Amino acid sequence: MIVIKDGPEFHKIYADKAFDKWGAPTGEDIRIVEDWDDFAIPNDAEKYDANVKYDVNFDEYCKMIENTLWIFNNEMIKLKTDVHMTGGGVHWMFQKGNVNIFDISKVQVAFIKSLLQDWNGENYGEFVYNFITKNKIIHFHVNLNETQNSNKELISNKNEFIEKINANFEMLKNKYNPEWKWNTEKNVQVHNGNLITQLPNVYLGKSLISNIFDFKYYFAKCYISDAYSMLAPSTRTFIQQNTHTKIKDTTTPACKEVNLNVPVKEVFEEIQSIKKYLVSHRSDSGLGWRAFCIHGQSYKRTKEDSYYPDFLGHDWTPEALEHMPATVNWLKSLGYKSFARVRVMCLLGKSFINLHKDQNHSELGAVNVAINNPKDCKFYLQNHGVLEFNPGTAYELNLVNYHTVVNNSNVPRYHIIIHGKK
Repeated sequence: MIVIKDGPEFHKIYADKAFDKWGAPTGEDIRIVEDWDDFAIPNDAEKYDANVKYDVNFDEYCKMIENTLWIFNNEMIKLKTDVHMTGGGVHWMFQKGNVNIFDISKVQVAFIKSLLQDWNGENYGEFVYNFITKNKIIHFHVNLNETQNSNKELISNKNEFIEKINANFEMLKNKYNPEWKWNTEKNVQVHNGNLITQLPNVYLGKSLISNIFDFKYYFAKCYISDAYSMLAPSTRTFIQQNTHTKIKDTTTPACKEVNLNVPVKEVFEEIQSIKKYLVSHRSDSGLGWRAFCIHGQSYKRTKEDSYYPDFLGHDWTPEALEHMPATVNWLKSLGYKSFARVRVMCLLGKSFINLHKDQNHSELGAVNVAINNPKDCKFYLQNHGVLEFNPGTAYELNLVNYHTVVNNSNVPRYHIIIHGKK
């Protein structure tokens, strides 16, 4: 276990410990705390205080990334209109409307410009092969079948390389846009730059962020020091209006505190064992928002039931039963007649949930339970102000009210949201 105490050197330590020299995840169990006594730290844990200067050099790694070609993506393609995005793979080709590409790799930018200028839309594999060999590209990732695998050895056999690249391109085209045709007149702007710097002025629903916030390069070179700087303008205005508001007596309160006798330490520890299952949640609404269903349709169906084309029923998820037995037993003890979705909600460090509301009728409903809540993580609630959370604090919320959450610490915030009938 590695434990990092939050401070200004956090991003350097995390980049060094969560990834190897060339950016592959180490798989280490890394805990980030505000204070050393936030939880029981084992004697054999490595401890790093991010308030102490940390000397590490990422120049060699950054040089490699800035000269790397990604031929395909290692994630599923999302189609949007008038999009801001990175330039890896062929993701950008299938988008609709205007495409604004910002990529940290000079090689990737050169490759896209070369495609736009010289490619005729046929035999993608041959074009890629010629680009790599002509420009003597050392660092490249093929990533066949939307999986992370460099497949660099393929380059030794020209015919096999071209064949596999073309087959993968056809698979993606048929999967996402069978009617697709190469269009060199499409408005594609490509820049060698950091997409993150563009996000404050772009609606997140028009952005494809890829994995840049889970990427060593982000921590090593592009780290956001102030989450508030990334917020949508409407969210910033809302926060200014609600920071000092404190409404206690209304006929329809925005929230109501409830006592649930939360076994905070046990639940927190069990959450650490399901971190690998956390899935991105409503990426159009925020950055660093992750979720896991304890009870629901499956651990990764974290959105409302109506979002999915079918309904699998609600039950305790196998992953929760295996890894969170104490949490499940505590939930069962609360006296609910039935549960719908019950989720672990994680908001990563330097992340946020933009302004939104979750229902159109006024009533107290879902219960929000804090397992931890960093001091610099704020929940701003319409008709209330800043909602004060401490470990174990729980509120019934009237989510007809607009709200936003900003985690300006480096410590992940873990809450549990309970939907059910009492």
